[in-house]
Amino acid sequence: MAAADVPPAAPLAYGQAPPPHELRTLAGERQTLAALHGRPVLVHFFATWCEPCREELAGLSRLAARRKDRPLALLAVDVGEVELRVRRFFDANSVPFPVLLDEDRAAMKAWKVVALPSSFVLDAAGTLRLYASGPVDWDDPAADRLIDALSDPAAPADAGTLPPLNE
Repeated sequence: MAAADVPPAAPLAYGQAPPPHELRTLAGERQTLAALHGRPVLVHFFATWCEPCREELAGLSRLAARRKDRPLALLAVDVGEVELRVRRFFDANSVPFPVLLDEDRAAMKAWKVVALPSSFVLDAAGTLRLYASGPVDWDDPAADRLIDALSDPAAPADAGTLPPLNE
């Protein structure tokens, strides 16, 4: 495998459970990972000022639409911005999944996020299986195949690398 083919190391260990968190959504509800146990979960860290993040949110919306009849919970975690700014952005750019607020960056630190955007995909048992630092092409069929593989208990701890966003 060439150096360029080696996926970046995840800040959290593959096969391990991520730190628990409880964040408030833009709708004012509390969201925890424990409430989503039993289905794969995609946790996406972003900021509204980040241009690649904005592009990726559109791809995540299309992913959610494609997977509406298959199990996958999507959580978008806005990092370090005040609620009013985030609310204004999503008033103009709605998404079909919860947007969580990490105003004090506590979740970002706990998950050891080093770049925005960053995405973590957990299997139904809540263990980390996929990780991407940087934009992901959620429209690539490989993304769906990798997420589908999470329902296979025989799949390896790191089920693959998410497809990068082509620029």
